[in-house]
Amino acid sequence: MTRPSGDDLTCRELVEVITDYVEGAMSDADRARFDRHVGECSGCAAVMSQFRATIEVSGRLTEDQVSEEQRDAMRDVFRRWRADVAAGDPE
Repeated sequence: MTRPSGDDLTCRELVEVITDYVEGAMSDADRARFDRHVGECSGCAAVMSQFRATIEVSGRLTEDQVSEEQRDAMRDVFRRWRADVAAGDPE
């Protein structure tokens, strides 16, 4: 986890705005803060890589191809990951 200084983004803040980043819904200044944090924090760089891979893979799936059991399993993984990030361990 990166220690914030000045206007640096924290790991927790990054998780909260990752969708805005991917969707291009951030100001240039916020995007620069995000990029700087990911460039300096290996944990958040890994999260970003996983997030992009998930988008790539899930973009090829239709809702009919994912069972309810698989959806529940993915939700559980995401919830555990968020809890880890909230506790200060993004890896």
